[in-house]
Amino acid sequence: MKTKYLGIDVGGTNIKAVVLSEKGEIIDKDSIPTEDSSANPEKWKQNIINLINNKTQKFANGNANLLKCGISAPGLVDQENEQILTMPDRLRGLEGFNWSTHLNRSVSVINDAHSACLAEYETFYKNEIQHMILLTLGTGVGGAVIINGQLFQGCIQRAGHLGHITVDHMGATTMTNMVGSLEYAIGNFSVEERTNGKFKTTKNLVAAYKNNDPLASYWWLSSIQKLATALGSLINTLSPELIIIGGGIAEADDDLFNPLKEFMSLYEWRPDNHQTKIIKAQYGNFAGAVGAAFFAKQKTN
Repeated sequence: MKTKYLGIDVGGTNIKAVVLSEKGEIIDKDSIPTEDSSANPEKWKQNIINLINNKTQKFANGNANLLKCGISAPGLVDQENEQILTMPDRLRGLEGFNWSTHLNRSVSVINDAHSACLAEYETFYKNEIQHMILLTLGTGVGGAVIINGQLFQGCIQRAGHLGHITVDHMGATTMTNMVGSLEYAIGNFSVEERTNGKFKTTKNLVAAYKNNDPLASYWWLSSIQKLATALGSLINTLSPELIIIGGGIAEADDDLFNPLKEFMSLYEWRPDNHQTKIIKAQYGNFAGAVGAAFFAKQKTN
């Protein structure tokens, strides 16, 4: 029996799982409710343990050595990629929980944005490019960086927190003590504050922009302008061949990417007319799980 790879993505609403073949093909997908609640704070964790045990029985006849496991989760990961060290506010019990020790098997843990980046890179771009950036635009802004074909985690695994770069030095302070962050400029969590209470979600803001609401247009395009300045800065710093944008806000499609293209023409440094390609992520909701499986495969090999 050939080794397979189980990837699990821990989300606030659902836990997603995929099983990859040795060739990296998806042979199984699953999704179950997370059930992260104060009434039973350990329920979400038991759901994951049950999922791992069930998949191991189904795809490896109970032999953990034939189904390597990776877990994608929000937060900062420890140096050994065995546990989440910092994850405030939710998923109580995640911080400091060593899955390998508890399950008596090797489990590799990776940040969720890093995992989404691996999913995109390993599936679609590995044989084409060496340097890539991914940003996830959602409630907040996550990110990850591929350098020389490898995920760059950096010192204390903190690399890729691209949402916490500054685009307004007079702006609000974020959880990392950074002022005027990209995350605040475009993340869904701040849209109500940024629009003086008029819009509660980015989806509503974009809908009003599509209907030519002048205030909505101002607020939405201001956010995209700040995103463009951030991307231009990242291009100058890391010189990627490709930038991928994912997350729920990327579902705005042309209403995001068309004005972003116009702003990039103002801010991107283009020596010899070289233009960095910026595209929408191809994976959807299962990106974290796929990336976690690829990460387990990398750690094994």
